Amino acid sequence: MAALACNCILPSPEVRKWNEIIKKHMLNGDAVQAMCTYVNVQGLGFYADNYTFPILLKAAGSWPSPCIGFALHGQTIKAGFSSHVFVQTALLNMYGSRHCIADACKVFEKMPVKDVVAWNSILDAYASTNQMDEALNLFNSMPLKDFSSFNIMISGYSSIGKTVSARSIFNNMAEKDTVSWNSMILAYIQGGDMEGACDLFREMPEKNIITWNTMVKGFLQNRLHGEVLDLFDEMKTTNCLPDYLTVTGVLSACAHLGSQEKGTEVHIYAIDNGLASSRHVATALIDMYAKCGSIQQALQVFYKSQVKDVYCWNAMISGLAFHGHGYAALKIFNKMRKNHTKPDDITFIGLLSACSHSGLVQEGSQLFYSMQKEFGISPKIEHYGCMVDLLSRARHLDRALRLIEAMPFEPGEAILGALLSACIVHQDLETGERVMKLVSSRANYLSDGEFMMFSNLYASCGQWEEAKKWRELMRDTGIVKTAGFSMVEVDGKFHKFFPG
Repeated sequence: MAALACNCILPSPEVRKWNEIIKKHMLNGDAVQAMCTYVNVQGLGFYADNYTFPILLKAAGSWPSPCIGFALHGQTIKAGFSSHVFVQTALLNMYGSRHCIADACKVFEKMPVKDVVAWNSILDAYASTNQMDEALNLFNSMPLKDFSSFNIMISGYSSIGKTVSARSIFNNMAEKDTVSWNSMILAYIQGGDMEGACDLFREMPEKNIITWNTMVKGFLQNRLHGEVLDLFDEMKTTNCLPDYLTVTGVLSACAHLGSQEKGTEVHIYAIDNGLASSRHVATALIDMYAKCGSIQQALQVFYKSQVKDVYCWNAMISGLAFHGHGYAALKIFNKMRKNHTKPDDITFIGLLSACSHSGLVQEGSQLFYSMQKEFGISPKIEHYGCMVDLLSRARHLDRALRLIEAMPFEPGEAILGALLSACIVHQDLETGERVMKLVSSRANYLSDGEFMMFSNLYASCGQWEEAKKWRELMRDTGIVKTAGFSMVEVDGKFHKFFPG
C-alpha cells in the first residue's frame, strides 16, 4: 500500500465530504475500502482531521497487519491531533482491539484528561484479553463508572467462565440497564447454567430482542429444543416481536426435533411478517424441511430464494445428501460454481456425504483430491471421515484403512467406528481386527459402544466364543450399554420414553 502521508489542508466542506465517504465504508463493514479511499484521495490534497483519524483507526483495528495502526498513530502526532480526546480514545480502542495492551497503556497514561469513555476503553482492553485480575484492579480505581464499566466486567468474567464473579459485579450495580441483564444472562449460558439464566430471564423487568434471542441460543446450545418452541410461542404474545435470528433459531429446533408441523407453522409466520426473504431464514427452512423428510419443500424454498449465499447452497447440498440424492447434489454444486459462489469446507462435507450415501466412489474421490488442488481447501478430519464412510459402504475396506493410516490427524471415534461397522456388515474379520487394534491403542478405556461392536464383529463372522468373551469382559468391567429412547410429539409437546 502507498505510504500514508499528510498534505495541504483542503477547505472544511471538502474534508467533511471525504470523512462522510470513509465513514460510510466503515458503516458497511468495509475497512479495506475505507482505508483505500483515504490513501487514494491524498493525491488530491486531502488532510485528515480529528474526525477522520478516529474513523481510520477503527478500520486499522480490524486490519490484518498492525503496521497500518502504527503508521496512523505516527500521522496523528505529525498532524498535531495526537492529544485530541477523540483521537486518543480511538487509539486506545485500536490498540485494545489488536490486543496490544502495552501500547494501549502508554496512550492511556499520556492522556492529560481521562473521561469515563477513556477508562472504559482501557478496561475493555484488559477484559477482552481475559486479564481480569488487572481489569478488576483498574475497575476498583476508576474515579467514574457508568453502565458500560460494569457491563465490560460482567462480559469479561463471562468469557472466562467465572459466573460467580460476574454475578458479584451485577449485584453491586445500583441500577441496571438492559445490557447488564443481557450480559449476565449470557454469562450463565456460557457457564452452562441454563437454570440460572432462566431465573434471571424471569426476573428481568424489561426484555428486548437481544434478551429473547440470547435465551433461544442458550436453549439450542444445551439441546433443549422443546423449550425453544415454548419460548417462541411466549414471545409472540409480548410487545417484542421475533426477528430473523429468532425464527432461524426456532427452525433449527424444529429440525432437531423432526417436527415439520411446527416448522411449517414457523414458515407461515415468517412469510406473514416479512422474514422469509432473509437468507438466514431461507437457509434454516431448507435445513428444517430436509431434516424433517420433505426434500421437495426444501427445494421449493431453495429455488424461490432470491439471494443465495454459500450457506444456502450448503444447506441444499447437505439436504440432498441426507436423502441419498447424490447426483442431484452434484448438479446443485455445478450450479453453485456457475453462480460464482465459492465453496467452503462445509460444501465438500455435504458433497462427500452425498457421494457416500449414493455409492459414488469415483466422483467422491475426485472431489476429495480436488479440494486442495482446485479450491485451495485443505481436507479436515471431517472430510477424511466422509471418505472412510464412502469407501466402507462400497466395500473398499482395506483402502479405507490405508486412508486412515495416512491421515495427518489422529483418527477419532466416529471414523474408526464407521469402518468397524462396515467390517461387521461385510463380515471382514481381518480388517476388523486391525481396526480393533487402532481403537484399543487410542484410549485407555473402551466405551460401551466399542465393546458391543467388537462382540458384534466376531458374531457376524461366526466366532461365537470370541463374541461371548467381549460381552463378558464388558460386564466384568462394569460398563452398561447406554439405554436408547424414543420421542413422540403430543399437542406440540415432546416426550421421551426409555426402555422399562
